[in-house]
Amino acid sequence: MPNESGDAELRYIVSDLGATFGKTGGVIGRSRNDPADYVKTKFIEKVKNNRVDFNYNGKRKEVFQDITVEQAKWLGNILGRLSDQQIADAFKAANYSGSDVQMLTAAVRRRINELNALPALARAAKDSAR
Repeated sequence: MPNESGDAELRYIVSDLGATFGKTGGVIGRSRNDPADYVKTKFIEKVKNNRVDFNYNGKRKEVFQDITVEQAKWLGNILGRLSDQQIADAFKAANYSGSDVQMLTAAVRRRINELNALPALARAAKDSAR
């Protein structure tokens, strides 16, 4: 789609937000559109050999494998530019209740903070391996 200057511009659409915010897992043990489960689910399992092991067991698990600390930190830096209001607005637009908006906004912010704290986590993991 062309932007105001006539250059091509990529746009991305999330079409099934509810399927995203629950507990990850296979067919058994997974929940869909359950903010309380999303909040309770661990985001990062560990950092080992400069790779981030995410707690993800859903489809296309390979997408989450072999991600370096630097790559995850890069994403955390970009996501960290979002204000809490912008994150909340996304959940409001998806018609979540006020309490779910607050819960999900806080959980997303915590996960962004985890990404941004990864260099320290990686150093701590390296130090404990010595």
